[in-house]
Amino acid sequence: MKQNISLILIFVLFLNTQFSQAQAQTQYENQEIDVNIDVASSMLTVVDQIILPSYLFSKKAKSIEFYLNKNLVISKVDGAKLETLVNSDTLTNFYVNKYKLVFKKSKDHSFTIYYKGLVKDEIKKSAAEYARGFSETKGVISENGVYMANSTFWLPKFDDDNLLSTFKLSVTINDGWSVVSQGERTQNEVIGGKKVITYNSPEPMDEIYLTAAKWTEYSKKLGDVEVQAFLRTPDEELAQRYLGITSGYLQMYETLIGKYPYTKFALVENFWETGYGMPSFTLLGEKVIRFPWILYSSYPHELLHNYWGNGVFVDYTNGGNWCEGITAYMADHLMQEQRGNGATYRRNTLQKFTDYVNDENDFPINQFINRNNSAEEAIGYGKVLMVNNMLRYEFGDEAFLKAYQKFYADNEFKRVSFPAIQKSFEEVTGEDLDSFFAQWIDRSGAPTLEVSSVSSTSLHGSYKLLFTLNQIQKEDVFHLNVPIAIFVEGSDQVVWKKMAMDKKSQKYTVELSQKPLKIEVDPQFNLMRRVDRDEVPASLSQVFGSRNSTIIVPANSEHKAAYQDMANTWKATQEAQGKKATIVLDNSIDQIPVDQSVWILGYENKYYDKALQTIYKGSFAQAETESIIKLSKSGALVYAIPNSKNNAQSVGFVGSNSEASIKALSSKLLHYGKYGYLGFEGDGAKNVMKGSLPALDSPLSVKVNEGNVTAKLAPRKALYESKRSSGRPKH
Repeated sequence: MKQNISLILIFVLFLNTQFSQAQAQTQYENQEIDVNIDVASSMLTVVDQIILPSYLFSKKAKSIEFYLNKNLVISKVDGAKLETLVNSDTLTNFYVNKYKLVFKKSKDHSFTIYYKGLVKDEIKKSAAEYARGFSETKGVISENGVYMANSTFWLPKFDDDNLLSTFKLSVTINDGWSVVSQGERTQNEVIGGKKVITYNSPEPMDEIYLTAAKWTEYSKKLGDVEVQAFLRTPDEELAQRYLGITSGYLQMYETLIGKYPYTKFALVENFWETGYGMPSFTLLGEKVIRFPWILYSSYPHELLHNYWGNGVFVDYTNGGNWCEGITAYMADHLMQEQRGNGATYRRNTLQKFTDYVNDENDFPINQFINRNNSAEEAIGYGKVLMVNNMLRYEFGDEAFLKAYQKFYADNEFKRVSFPAIQKSFEEVTGEDLDSFFAQWIDRSGAPTLEVSSVSSTSLHGSYKLLFTLNQIQKEDVFHLNVPIAIFVEGSDQVVWKKMAMDKKSQKYTVELSQKPLKIEVDPQFNLMRRVDRDEVPASLSQVFGSRNSTIIVPANSEHKAAYQDMANTWKATQEAQGKKATIVLDNSIDQIPVDQSVWILGYENKYYDKALQTIYKGSFAQAETESIIKLSKSGALVYAIPNSKNNAQSVGFVGSNSEASIKALSSKLLHYGKYGYLGFEGDGAKNVMKGSLPALDSPLSVKVNEGNVTAKLAPRKALYESKRSSGRPKH
């Protein structure tokens, strides 16, 4: 009997040895992390057992280097020798120290490290972040909450940017606190007066997060997915609203893409304003989660990131960040498309690119990593969104979705870049897309279209429409399939044509059975291109997006100091994005500039133009006109109009009757760029009116013949509407 037990023990030891060796040979790092957090002192204590994949080591190598937060002091390492220490003062990243581990044998790839220290980086907002409305921290432990991520360097970080980790995380923290991380929560109990919470992530991760706070937890099951809400203030109604809509979004994205990659999705209320999407949860600020429109904009965006970015990871070393643009397309754009506003959303996207991207700050998509300013957002989010729209326009909804379903199935929990997307589309469509991806991913710029020489002829009841398309950008020609809408006499249907264009100027002839009345070039904004200023209404983004601007402060106003602070804030924000802003008093200049954008601040400003009550008066319903008059006396008005002496430049106006309101508007207005006019009430600047002023005549819409145009452009069917009948896939 003893002999049998010995044989069993030997066999178990053999299996364990084989298991450890197999793990060491995998492509993933494996970590078992025990964490103790003392909230009052902001102290972190960690014991981390790490098995490294063999590919990190060159042949017969016995050492490896890593980085750790400089405030975390290593007390012991088992399984390897801590040989060298490079102080943070000699590194580019002053937040970390660099260490070297030496193993006894080249085949050894596992060790246990013990360390502790203070984690308390201040939450702050830079001028560049001001435009996004969010603050940031590298990592913090405080009475308000805990946040740690890769930026904290709270776990050893190795040099390979493509390293993925599986992990088990066990956290001991104050009773009454909760912890959220990736993966499945397998333990949640009080032991010895402390809360012990464990998360297990067998799925490989590109980053390990630890967040904690005193939350009230709500949950419901949707098949084998648990939907959760963690709120800092108990709110059953708000929680149920999120849990319900999350279930609907999970159904939608499982139908569109494939099975949800995790066992949970959690809405987590943060202790400062954020809009973060992590694997299996989203971290949103307390103000953000209570905006009603968040449920139909940012929230589905963050949930979708569990597929794009946190289900299929971005390979940042090989061709740029692809995930933000497709996430915006399948979330933000889709939400608007379902309401019939897809063309408007795409127009606004193109307008942002036109307003914010110029010769000095443009770059190819394959160089986009993340957004730090409006130009980077217009490229990495907006341009990538439009590239996806062109793929859908070219191949149709079914092929578009099949390509992304294949992309997801082939690359789940892998790091990939744009070539993997190209591969999926080529396999689904059978097309060679080298030139398409080279043009839109590897090249900067965008086309600017012009239509000219429009005419028609008739013979024996048939008609010929003749026109010329021109690309007038400075860059080389772009190869395009240009959508043309032709309105003909006696028909309620628009005649659609795709015109292949591979020259800077090309002539076209279209044969018709009915008399053409009007031609419109890309009227639903399906192409990635720069829009003409006359195609779109004036907007705040045109003023904020200018490379050069002048901010005019009223010299004789009781709110002069508040307007001066607003001007200083905007000047810093512009300069943080590489732009120039000049602040002047209204009594120091004889006229407003005509060669750059202008902000006019204050009702008392001598350049205040009552455009909404005069020039654009006929654009408003009676109720809006009355609101404008009322707000000009007791609230705040904001609008943007073309410069009367140079239509290529815009003039923005901000007027308020409250210093507190002016302060609030200083940051709020940066989020209202797509609007042409806005109204606000109260010291907190509550938005009560918003909209777009009418655009001038579009140069891409040309009348061909006299006649009554009866056809209307119909919005395209939403991407999800076409798939609703297929129902929810079974797990």
